[in-house]
Amino acid sequence: MKKDDGMTEPHRTGQAKPTASRSVVRAMILATVPVLLLVQLLASAGVEVSSFWSQIRQLDARIARVADSRAELIAEPLWKMRYEQVTSVLNEIMHDESIAAATVYDDTGVAIASVVARSTGQAVAEVSRPIKYSNGNMAVQAGRIAIAYSYSSLYADTGSRLMLLVVVGVLATFATVVAMRISANIFIGRPLAAMMSAIQRSKRDGRAYPADVRSSNEFGQLARAFNAMQHTTSGALDRLGHMASHDPLTGLPNRRSLTERLVVLSSDAGAHDALVAFCFIDLDDFKGINDTFGHDAGDKFLVHISERLRSAVEPEDWVARLGGDEFVVIRPEVTDEATAQAFARRLLDAISEPIRLHDKLVMPRASIGLAVRHADDPELSHLPALADIALYHAKSKAPGTVAVLDEALQREYRRSRDLELAIPAGFAEAQFEVWYQSQVDLETQGVVCLEALIRWRHPEHGVIGPGEFLPLIERSGNNARLTRYVLTGACRALQRLAAAGKPHIRIAINLPPSELADHSLAGEIRETCARFGVAASSLELEITEGSLINNIASASETLRRLRRLGATIALDDFGTGYSSLAHLRRFPLDKVKIDKAFISEIPASAEDKAIVGVIASLADTLGLILIAEGIERAEQAQAMREIGVRFGQGYLYQRPQPLDAVLQWLDGRKAGESPVFADSPSVVPEFAA
Repeated sequence: MKKDDGMTEPHRTGQAKPTASRSVVRAMILATVPVLLLVQLLASAGVEVSSFWSQIRQLDARIARVADSRAELIAEPLWKMRYEQVTSVLNEIMHDESIAAATVYDDTGVAIASVVARSTGQAVAEVSRPIKYSNGNMAVQAGRIAIAYSYSSLYADTGSRLMLLVVVGVLATFATVVAMRISANIFIGRPLAAMMSAIQRSKRDGRAYPADVRSSNEFGQLARAFNAMQHTTSGALDRLGHMASHDPLTGLPNRRSLTERLVVLSSDAGAHDALVAFCFIDLDDFKGINDTFGHDAGDKFLVHISERLRSAVEPEDWVARLGGDEFVVIRPEVTDEATAQAFARRLLDAISEPIRLHDKLVMPRASIGLAVRHADDPELSHLPALADIALYHAKSKAPGTVAVLDEALQREYRRSRDLELAIPAGFAEAQFEVWYQSQVDLETQGVVCLEALIRWRHPEHGVIGPGEFLPLIERSGNNARLTRYVLTGACRALQRLAAAGKPHIRIAINLPPSELADHSLAGEIRETCARFGVAASSLELEITEGSLINNIASASETLRRLRRLGATIALDDFGTGYSSLAHLRRFPLDKVKIDKAFISEIPASAEDKAIVGVIASLADTLGLILIAEGIERAEQAQAMREIGVRFGQGYLYQRPQPLDAVLQWLDGRKAGESPVFADSPSVVPEFAA
């Protein structure tokens, strides 16, 4: 039989003879060895080129390391505006002949320090690194450093040789490409073309087609292996399709299948009044399972849950795992919302059966967000997002329950999301306002302190109370920013009080728990007070019991630093936590504010009077000043005086108001008006303290 270049067929005689295998690698080497020899002669020149680029990379890396190290050294002086020290650090790197200049910019992009070592006629490279300042829980970008440097010395050494190497390299490459092109076409191109043709036909028809390659070399062997593989292609494709649409751990459909399922439900909608129930399930504290028993046990736990969901549904229902600890169950037909809720509760009951992990019984708990829509509803494709809104409500309000999506819940979610997204604008546009409520001496009725309370004057929603937006502030990571905002407002208020002839009135600020872990807080308060020209001793810092007990070590250190500034430390809402005055004696406290829950029923409640009396006795023993919160009636104030409580705060005296209104009220008291403000109309919308 006639031979066709690289594709041959064994000779057929009366008896088959073994044929020698012709190596593709050996044939390629024989065809290209002259060119390879030529390239070998040029190897030394290639080394020079490699050396040049190596030097370039080394210079780039060295300058980058210099920039990183200078950024770390400059971070603190830049943040604290010690620009002479910044310039000094820059001067230290100017001895490097490669460095032409260095500049430091602050966080607004303004150059605050620049050093030029030498001018150069050649182009320079530049490396820039951010300057990050971190202290405790605070991490900010203070600015950036830019270093300009030159490759002139490298160019001078290798410029002439580089051109020669380029010319030689082009010629050698051209020769190699020609030789490789000829040999590759003979030994590789034609066999591959035959196999590609078989693959394309298989893709087009979905059937197996053999590759027509008859050579005896490695490509002939590959073609025979390819032909054998074709017989199993169909089954393998089916398995791959299943893997793409199903969760590998539980075998349930995955998130990709969910989209397809919703399309099917929408297209197969039956009666107009048929309802689809969508249950979005999230396991409560699944992270605790992983942390306690390990991830292998966590996987076993998820498999148990998936099996329970399968067994709890009907054949027409659909169960999927979206990832992590999130599952979905769809019931395509329910009669009404009550039936859907009952179905969701049955799912909760099935999940809640104990599971044994490492010989211990674990009680699974889950929350379910339920959304019910008509099968022909245009919002059917939005069911996952709608049910997720209900799930968010369930987990935040009552974990372990079923929450049903309704109009009120959607409005609440949209309002919450709108407010959370508007927080940056609220700070930028000064929509947050600091209001004040007075603390009075129960004996003299004189105002001794004003507690700073935050309000949000939203351009669309009006004045919003802190109970609604403070959780959003905390979740968005803006606690520290809000504290600094209130601190600045309080210092301005102290300025105005002093100008109004009331320098004896102090300002109380509430500190969130996260601030007690920030050891830089004392320094920032000192700097802010100095900037406004007010004394830190005019500030009273209020903290809660929980923030102390949860951060004992860091809280103690932070409080001591604040005390050294002269600030007064007050324990807010005492009695609502889980500690006692005796337990808290280790902390540097000055005042204790009795929670209004113990005041509201006095004097009618003898029990509350007894509790307040015990607190007063313990406070006197520990040398602490008492303040009663929530005083609204004159008889409550009289009872506090009889018990021995010196100071009070509440609507009986004054409601929270902006500073202008408070100053006006204080001027009225000075002019002889009644010290009790409760019966006077409020000039702005009011909220509880």
